[in-house]
Amino acid sequence: MIKKKGFSLIVVLVFMLVLSACSSEEPASGEKEKKDGKLSGTLTVWVHPYVASDLKDKQSAVFEKMAADFNKEHPDVKVKFEEIPWANREQKILTALAADQGPDVFYLIPDMMGQFAEKGVLTPLTDLLGDFDKEDFPESSLEAVTYKEELYGLPILHEVIANVYNTKILEEIGGSKDKLPTTWKEYEALAEKAVEKGYFARSYEGGNTLNATLYPLIWQAGGDIIDKDGKVVINSEKSVKAFETLNEWYKNGWIPKDSINTIDHFASFLEGKIFSTGATGLTLSTLKNREFTDYVLGPPLKGEKQLTFGTTGMFVVPSNSKNKEAAAQLIKYMTNTENSTAFNELTKYIPPRESASSLYDNDPEMKLMTDWVKYTKPGVIHPVARDILPKVQAEVQAMMEGKKSPKEAADAAANAIQTEIDKQ
Repeated sequence: MIKKKGFSLIVVLVFMLVLSACSSEEPASGEKEKKDGKLSGTLTVWVHPYVASDLKDKQSAVFEKMAADFNKEHPDVKVKFEEIPWANREQKILTALAADQGPDVFYLIPDMMGQFAEKGVLTPLTDLLGDFDKEDFPESSLEAVTYKEELYGLPILHEVIANVYNTKILEEIGGSKDKLPTTWKEYEALAEKAVEKGYFARSYEGGNTLNATLYPLIWQAGGDIIDKDGKVVINSEKSVKAFETLNEWYKNGWIPKDSINTIDHFASFLEGKIFSTGATGLTLSTLKNREFTDYVLGPPLKGEKQLTFGTTGMFVVPSNSKNKEAAAQLIKYMTNTENSTAFNELTKYIPPRESASSLYDNDPEMKLMTDWVKYTKPGVIHPVARDILPKVQAEVQAMMEGKKSPKEAADAAANAIQTEIDKQ
């Protein structure tokens, strides 16, 4: 995680660079990148390891196919894919952009987009993309890549966090694979029986991102973190209900004692110690690879609302790219139906395009995941979304340690968020 002072300095440097570029007397990048009216030059694309190491060659092949498709229409543009690790990616991207050495296209998620866009680090793509089959993307997909009515990327993947249940425990407590819980009330009835039998009810990796831990509980309770008008509501009555529920789970032994700061309970689920855990497409793939069959997939739960976290991965163009028009056109090829299908089939994410929605028709579990995309929220879309994560997490941990009540933790989290907003 980047330190606040260093992060602010990097953002300031990037912003100054953008302003300098805009005021330069140099010709516009669109003039530089065309040769005889055709797109030309070199595009560098930064991607991540979306698959396990043993599938690295297959991932490379998917990206090479994207470039090949693009070059059929734009043969004078050379496309280079470079892989960077997930760790510290924000710092690496911003540092590179500040030094004018960054990529022309890179991968981003919604809770980073607002921050990057607000500081002028991203290029609005609304005009550059032209016709891009807009009607093929569900409204929720486009909302996740839009900030202040400007489109900043095109989506390549969806993710859904659902639930998996240990079927041996389910059977032991009198549950049924044919009648899995859909509401908090139904879930809690089964969870209580599991705890009585000596199991933990569910995983809670408190050291993990809030998108996978606290935030879904807040949304299910009918609350939010920052509303659409920019008002901090994490300490509203409904949001506090999520804090109270989590605190009760911990005090009553429903989640493991290390839930305050652990980042991995999956091993405990495989060992049969935990009744349920969160699951994505990658989780399901891992279970199959390990030949673990004692599980069943269940839907996101409903408190007041049936919601869960599910990021929307997108490709974007930085504002200091020298080849913006070509970069925007490349993104269209990378995210078209054929390439989106190939990418998601390999990575076990869900294609954002309606025309690719049949990908998992022969995979019942992933078909369910695809159906549940409608229950997902992409996180907090606001310039402070990433900055507030450690601050809110610290208040949740203080609550679980017994140092603060749920309401006190929620109020402190709200104050921390407002402080970050006031700095903008």
